[in-house]
Amino acid sequence: MNFFKRLTEFFLLVFVFILPWQTKLILRPALNNFNDISLYASHLVLLLALICFFIYKIWTKDSGRKTPLLWYFLGVLEIVMVVSFFYAPDRLLATFHYLLFLGGLGLFYLVREGINRAAYEDSCLNRTRIIYVFLASAFLQASLGIYQFLSQKSFAFKYLGLAAHDPEVVGTAVIETASGRWLRAYGGLDHPNVLGGMLAISLILSAYLLARKKIINSNIQIWGLIMLFFSYFFALIAMFFSFSRAAWLAYAIGMLILAFVIYKREDRWVAKRFLALIFFSGALLVIAALPYRELALTRFAATSRLEQISISERQDYTAQSGKIIKNHPWFGVGNANYVKYLEKNSSVSNFNYYQPVHNAFLLVFAENGIFAFLAVALFLIFLALSPRRQNFAFSIIAALVIMMMLDHWLISLPFGILFFFLILGLI
Repeated sequence: MNFFKRLTEFFLLVFVFILPWQTKLILRPALNNFNDISLYASHLVLLLALICFFIYKIWTKDSGRKTPLLWYFLGVLEIVMVVSFFYAPDRLLATFHYLLFLGGLGLFYLVREGINRAAYEDSCLNRTRIIYVFLASAFLQASLGIYQFLSQKSFAFKYLGLAAHDPEVVGTAVIETASGRWLRAYGGLDHPNVLGGMLAISLILSAYLLARKKIINSNIQIWGLIMLFFSYFFALIAMFFSFSRAAWLAYAIGMLILAFVIYKREDRWVAKRFLALIFFSGALLVIAALPYRELALTRFAATSRLEQISISERQDYTAQSGKIIKNHPWFGVGNANYVKYLEKNSSVSNFNYYQPVHNAFLLVFAENGIFAFLAVALFLIFLALSPRRQNFAFSIIAALVIMMMLDHWLISLPFGILFFFLILGLI
């Protein structure tokens, strides 16, 4: 069974590395990313990892542990999704996202169980190795994002799922100032907010590993530490160039919580090293922000024309979600059918206007009802309180919750769903 154990880790690491790349076969095109149905290359690799893991698990003796309570909340969420299917105007789309959710559950189970030494004679996966591969993938996305912002252009390359983004085209994520329209960093992802969110999580994980690294006794560890430094500081600059306020806030709150946890649980040497990292991070951000302080102030002040439009639209989305929740409180309008419901029931004729509410919790409530909303909230609470949690668990969950309260991509996009369960599996 060691063969399937090695295959499981190989396919999972490949999946983690290629997850951000949007290479896909479009099965049913749509006017927006929320309604299209596509098969991603990463989905196939994840399927192979799951098959190998379940073969390995069948032939490996389990310790017969009790099922953690958090799995019951995920079970409730799955049942409610099945029920909401019958309320969905687009049942094919609901089925596709249900399968994505099952893939996310499988990924969460694979990572969480695979790194658990108590479950088997030896762990199937190595948590640190998974994190390093994730950081390597984030480094590539950060490098691409930095290039996009500094060059103010984004080239298309279909084999990596890269789309071209022109700052002069309406619909492109930009910052508008007196000096013109500035393209925000996308990386290889659907939106700068998605890139910023991914990098915020990678920064918290990198900071934790950098602070705790005490002894270096091999060339591999030296190169690993160098990679960590490069990954951290490239991700920090790229996150700034994404100009995602949600990512900035998630990173800041996550690092504050991590600092508190390290102060309480780690020794003084680790705490001092972490404080030094925060100091240099602040200095680097100041240096990066100085040439672009007009852009940063525009995002902070939120008084420009585009910023006001964005705030107004977010308020409209929230009001829309409130009406939907009021009219469909029990089982919602169907899993992944929020935008489709608006298209069929709203008086606005321009379909490009429709987006999910920029709050993942409200989106879950509107699409799947009150039981799904409670299941998601309780799942996150019990995961945070789990005795198996890592020291970085609170900061990661806090960062994810902040992004979920300010955006929808962790629930509405295929990348977001799998990314969400991958990161939660690591804690």
